[in-house]
Amino acid sequence: MATQEPSPPSSMESNKPGFPKKILGNKLEDKHLCNCCHNILRRPFQAQCGHRVEWPKAKISALEAFPDNAVRREVENLPAVCINENCTWKGSIKEYEMNHGGKCEFMIIPCPSCKERIRFNEQERHNERECPERTLNCKYCKEPFHFKNIKAHDEICPKYPMICEGCAKKKIPREKYVDHIKFCSKFRTPCRFHVVGCDISVGAALELQLHSEKTKVAELGRRCTELEVKAGTFENVVCVLNREVERFATTMEASNRQHKLDQDKIEALSNKVRQLERTVGLKDLTVAEMEGRLREMSATTFDGVFIWRISDFAKKRQDAIAGRAPAMFSPAFYTSKYGYKMCLRIYLNGDGTGRGSHLSLFFVVMRGLSDALLKWPFNQKVTLMLLDQSNREHIIDAFRPDVTSSSFQRPVSEMNIASGCPLFCPLSKLDGKNTYIRDDTIFIKAIVDLTGL
Repeated sequence: MATQEPSPPSSMESNKPGFPKKILGNKLEDKHLCNCCHNILRRPFQAQCGHRVEWPKAKISALEAFPDNAVRREVENLPAVCINENCTWKGSIKEYEMNHGGKCEFMIIPCPSCKERIRFNEQERHNERECPERTLNCKYCKEPFHFKNIKAHDEICPKYPMICEGCAKKKIPREKYVDHIKFCSKFRTPCRFHVVGCDISVGAALELQLHSEKTKVAELGRRCTELEVKAGTFENVVCVLNREVERFATTMEASNRQHKLDQDKIEALSNKVRQLERTVGLKDLTVAEMEGRLREMSATTFDGVFIWRISDFAKKRQDAIAGRAPAMFSPAFYTSKYGYKMCLRIYLNGDGTGRGSHLSLFFVVMRGLSDALLKWPFNQKVTLMLLDQSNREHIIDAFRPDVTSSSFQRPVSEMNIASGCPLFCPLSKLDGKNTYIRDDTIFIKAIVDLTGL
């Protein structure tokens, strides 16, 4: 089976349109024409319907057509003539595209500067002699300029030849013309003070200098007179300004005295405000302390039974895992109004042997106001519970205090060392769906046996 020949870059890989019909040197056949643009096929593709089209001019996908290399070879071998007027070139379409199409001397192209359409072989002559946008070099100063700006350049060219109006000397470069007329004895120029009334024209440099000195003296005298008049006016203005300055100074002094009085009042008021702020701050602290005590009292029980509600469980557990708040203390509760004072301490990510795997729960004996009336060491049975909010299967652990432990002696500080259950509840029981956590809240219950009290 013959393999498909690769298409030449000049035809298959370009984005050029099809060839014009008039390039063909003999009779045109329909199979060589694109069914869409009706030009001679440059990159023929055959569609599934059988029509041949120019790619990618036809609006079909690559899956709906395939390259027709047989027709491409036929088209490349067809005889062709050059479409440019007066050109006698003949050959095949392939030769036209490869060697002649873009190089024909009779091809009409636009001038890149003025956009006029010219023949390819006349491009050099047009650029040098005819193009209005061509660049020339000045024959005097050798600087480049556009042809259309030739008059404007001549008016500023420093080497352009000038003619002296006095002595008629020719070919004086513009850059030296001013120096020439300064010393030309025949050149007449208006006095430089003609703007103020002098209508004399002078000639040679010495005469010009003499006249200038005389005129300068007269001009200076006139200016001195004007300055004397202005000086008198300025003296009057200065007197008025001095009186205004004195009045302003008096007003400023009174304003300064009033400003000092206002500053003293502001300072006194500021001190009073600071004193009031300190008083309000102390009262805020007192109120906050009282609110804390009220919250603690509202949660306090006096029957040895305490239920601790812990909300925002997920956030507080994450704080415990991150180490920001590894432990939490419950409000205090009592065995009776004048009984033992106690609280609970919980580690939501575990503590000791339960760190990272269990929820750890501890019992803490606190210093109370009635400790002197109580029996020590503390020796009441303690039951700790994690409540199942469906009331089916609570997690329970209980212990009787070790009377030799310092945790159950009479407290000498605010609270004793906590004692309890580091492996109270596996954290796996609290993961996923469970009945211990609802609405992101858990409940811990503590029961102190009051037997013997």
